Amino acid sequence: MPAVVRGSGRSNSQDPTSPSSPIHDRRVTFDQVRDEPSSPARIASPRQSTSNRRQSSHHHRDSDLNEANRLAYYDSRAATRQEFKRRGSTLQSYYLAHPELLPQLPFTFRHGFKRWKLAGYISLMVFDACIVPILLYYTMTYGGNVQGYITFAVVTAIWGGPTYVEFAVRSLRLIKKEHFFKPLGANQRWAFDITNWILVLTITTVTALLIVGAAPHIVFLRVLSMPGPAILYCLSGPIFLMSLYSACGWKAPFRISSTAKGEKVLPGIYYIVEDIVAVNAGGGRPFREGWAARYNASPIFRKMIRDQSWFWSIPGLFVAVACTVVICIHPVPRPVAYGIGWAAPFIWAAIWAAITVPWVRSALAKEKKSWEEDSASVIDEEQKPAPPPVAPGPLPGKASESSTLRGSEADRHGETNETTETKDMTEKKNTANLDGGESSSRPSDGTTI
Repeated sequence: MPAVVRGSGRSNSQDPTSPSSPIHDRRVTFDQVRDEPSSPARIASPRQSTSNRRQSSHHHRDSDLNEANRLAYYDSRAATRQEFKRRGSTLQSYYLAHPELLPQLPFTFRHGFKRWKLAGYISLMVFDACIVPILLYYTMTYGGNVQGYITFAVVTAIWGGPTYVEFAVRSLRLIKKEHFFKPLGANQRWAFDITNWILVLTITTVTALLIVGAAPHIVFLRVLSMPGPAILYCLSGPIFLMSLYSACGWKAPFRISSTAKGEKVLPGIYYIVEDIVAVNAGGGRPFREGWAARYNASPIFRKMIRDQSWFWSIPGLFVAVACTVVICIHPVPRPVAYGIGWAAPFIWAAIWAAITVPWVRSALAKEKKSWEEDSASVIDEEQKPAPPPVAPGPLPGKASESSTLRGSEADRHGETNETTETKDMTEKKNTANLDGGESSSRPSDGTTI
């Protein structure tokens, strides 16, 4: 299974000439408290089968990782149900303890079957919701001369089949007692996320329009042209309201996916992407945790989510209003209005998706580069060698040790000289006294006794 980086501080590239560094990407599991196997000999026996040798080598590669690598990376098993049940902590707590790492999302479109599954569902839903109603109407009306109520009876019966199935599956996942797909902090049953409620509103609105428009013998073609704009109203409207709440700093009036009642509301695209990947694509709570950690840690990521929320909400509402005007005004023929109403919203969504993909990739590349540069500068500062030790200079008001030594030696020499001079003077005095005594005791030549 391909490795997924858990947190990137600097580049994951290693020195190829270093014999101690593996040539493959470093990879560890999310559970960091497992005991390390201590086996001195790791040479595969020649009698082992090929599959056993592969399993043994994979096990040894995982056990070769040191503690520093374990704190930085994990493999894609962190997003599975088995790892979710057995793990001891969450991704949010991990990244709070390691703020130097850029939180990684445990979901990728580059590997695995999830991307094909999600892409297949989206393609099938778009084909069923957009292409099928247009093809059936024009082919049955102009090619087969079928009456309108029969045509739209078929359209109403076929429309939304994959959408209804996918909605039922995601609702069942959120109803279950299992917490894997539920929003963060919602552990009770029937914990629907905001995307599920948006889908309820959308399906109800579109179904009502189809029933009302196709009920009469002479169908209301302009009413039957409104499901496309109605989808935009039901999707772009809530995204705009949530983004407005986030921009104004208002608190949530009720639970919005992983945001509890009373907490600050986040931009609308944040909840839509979180719910779709976590429930429809099977990312589960690990993706919700990584998504929240990434949003809290990266300013560039927050700006991207905010910009995408406005990018998808305001133009979507403008397109919905424009389509409504075109459908409702009588100068536009009803067959033309029907084609515009069903095709224009999906064409707009395809164009916006084509703009969004390179935009998001560019923002994520910029985010990663900025994070690595900041982390590299911090690490370089920490690893900068300390300056060589320098002997401290003489303190102000105090003599240095050498001057003190020289002064003490001079003092000793001065005391010795003074002592010698004192002794010489004393000896001279004594000698003079002796000479004076002898001269006084000896009588002079002129003295008479």
